[in-house]
Amino acid sequence: MKSLLNTPDIEPIKDADFLFGIWPWARGPMWELQEPWSFSVDNGGFKADYLIPEGYRFDKASVPSYFWSFGFTPDGLCTVPALEHDFLCDVYSGGSEWLQEQLGKMPESPPAQVIHRHFYDKLVLWGMRPGKARVMWEGVRNFGPGGRMRPSSWFKRKAKLP
Repeated sequence: MKSLLNTPDIEPIKDADFLFGIWPWARGPMWELQEPWSFSVDNGGFKADYLIPEGYRFDKASVPSYFWSFGFTPDGLCTVPALEHDFLCDVYSGGSEWLQEQLGKMPESPPAQVIHRHFYDKLVLWGMRPGKARVMWEGVRNFGPGGRMRPSSWFKRKAKLP
């Protein structure tokens, strides 16, 4: 059955680190977008269109190798959702030097919860079972940018109401 969804042209540019199979948090393979990729975010009252420039590098889904044996691999149905999620997380964090140079002016970033929900919605759109997509969403929601389990967010003071 042919997919009705358009897929971007991506090429591998780096194999996984030597310790990837042994140490689950070593860097996995890297991929490069070979053509511009456009997409829209419309979630939680936030709406914007984005264009990822040709040459953008990403690592697909950043799933620790330990979880691969449970069916949570970085390839397959999560490739495009991971591309868009990685790009949005890059924008959320202010953008890499390369991305800033390519875009000139950085686009407005969605809030972290919108970025992570976009990932979930795209996983389901691309055909992933909702239960499995939810597990992956919980991973990025807790450990991704703005996540509750990220050490960088542990000591941030919450704004007090007047």
